[in-house]
Amino acid sequence: MGSRLARSLALLATLSLLLSACAIDATEPSPAPSTSASDVVAPSPTSPADASAIPAQTGPMYSKLRVFVASENAGQVWVLEGAPKDKFTLVGKIPVGRLPHQMAVSPNGRWVAVNNRLSDQTSIIDPITMTEVVRVKVGKEPHGITFSPDSQILYVAHERDSYIARIEVGTWKLLSPLLVGVPQHVLTIGSKRPNLLLFTVTNINEGDDLRAYDLEKNTIAKFKVQDVHDAYYTPDQSEIWSSSSGFIDKPSDRMVIYDPDTFAVKEEIHLGANHYPFHTTKENQDGMYAMPDKSIMLLSDHKGPSLLWVDYKDRKIVAETKGIGNQPFHTTYDPLGERILLTTNVDGMVNVIDVNTKQVVQKIPVPLCHGIVSVGIP
Repeated sequence: MGSRLARSLALLATLSLLLSACAIDATEPSPAPSTSASDVVAPSPTSPADASAIPAQTGPMYSKLRVFVASENAGQVWVLEGAPKDKFTLVGKIPVGRLPHQMAVSPNGRWVAVNNRLSDQTSIIDPITMTEVVRVKVGKEPHGITFSPDSQILYVAHERDSYIARIEVGTWKLLSPLLVGVPQHVLTIGSKRPNLLLFTVTNINEGDDLRAYDLEKNTIAKFKVQDVHDAYYTPDQSEIWSSSSGFIDKPSDRMVIYDPDTFAVKEEIHLGANHYPFHTTKENQDGMYAMPDKSIMLLSDHKGPSLLWVDYKDRKIVAETKGIGNQPFHTTYDPLGERILLTTNVDGMVNVIDVNTKQVVQKIPVPLCHGIVSVGIP
């Protein structure tokens, strides 16, 4: 009993440390790894390669939406499911590594990936069979994660290593890494600029905290900006926006707006003292689908706590969804159900929000939930 209590207290202490700052101080980065087949760990049993082929879709066509949610303290990915307009229910729990955190789904809906922050691994999940098919050993404290727009490469950022891992989709072999020289926090890649990988550096005092890796030229451009937490494209990909701080106890309403081609800062805005913007729904990460209204950008707001509906062209908040718990993080979109699903970490809830009314219509318990992605199931 005593040893079990000690382990529980140790896990709570670790979670408290990680949650106190979404970006944590980095130790000296270790050398980039060699690409070896031994770095790929296959769990047992492994699902058949052809068991989960998803038919090609021409737009949102599915009988139900399957939602995958990282439960940090459970070491599991919880699976929710709901037909359009029906309520979501829990249909499974998938064991993964220690402290599953950020997630991504391939644009073709074939794979779900989650970074296990404390076991230095990335788990790959088959969304049809709902099984972990492989666990890839990556660098220290994997955090940011995204697929390439063609679903061929998975990129993994590390908070305690100086490279970005590249994993070949399907074989799950490590390819030659991107040597960026600094620890990274989050990643962003857009379909309109598929050869530009954005990454933020928020856990060292080097400066130029937003950078872009050109995947064709193998060059790195530095944005002249400090204090960046997350960075993302607007829904029409005409601009890049970045949020600030990233520390739970150091709120900031500051957002910086950039030209995505010249990387120049266009404007710095403040959303108001009652707001602390964090994340938005990202292409190639948070789901197969995006809201059709490209004039609105969603932002999770830690200080509300709320979900902000932002007219990014007019630089103003046009609606706010309240009635959610503390520390809202990531969102995914259900087009046929016209719903947004948002994780709130402290109360351990997935909040289902009606896109039309902007109101919370359902809450599903998932302990210490963080990352969330969704896949349409025929």
